[in-house]
Amino acid sequence: MEGLKDIKIIVSEVEGILTQGWLPIDELGNNPFKFFYYRDFEAINLLKPYFKVVFVSADNKINYNLLRSKQLPFYFEPKNKKQAMLQALKRYSVRPDEAMFIGSSYSDMECMRMVPFSVCPEDSVAEIKNISATVLPVYGGDGVFCALYDLLKQEIQRRKTIE
Repeated sequence: MEGLKDIKIIVSEVEGILTQGWLPIDELGNNPFKFFYYRDFEAINLLKPYFKVVFVSADNKINYNLLRSKQLPFYFEPKNKKQAMLQALKRYSVRPDEAMFIGSSYSDMECMRMVPFSVCPEDSVAEIKNISATVLPVYGGDGVFCALYDLLKQEIQRRKTIE
């Protein structure tokens, strides 16, 4: 697929990508747990030799702890994901035109507009689907990174041949 050869980093939201976006909240307003699609972590590990994979989110509790346990970089910014993404790009010395963003909701629009290649799951809000380079044929929390790995297989093969 055109435009993938320059991608060095994949930046992804967590909610609606690794999870279905549901946030169970108890009577005290706490979010006691989330459901993650664990096959996605296998796909992430297959992507990591060829792309830096990092996550941004407005939730620094459950997401941070899970991603830390998986040794995946996590950038937290409670009100502005674009700032978190810019921190990640700076940390890895990557320009926006060398990044891919995966998002699903309104709060992801600025990040998606920053990069030339963005993707989203099938159940994303309409505005996100309209600005995505590709809509993946899965719902959030049901294998987004597995579908992304399938999309990137040809590019991974190309990178293997030039190693």
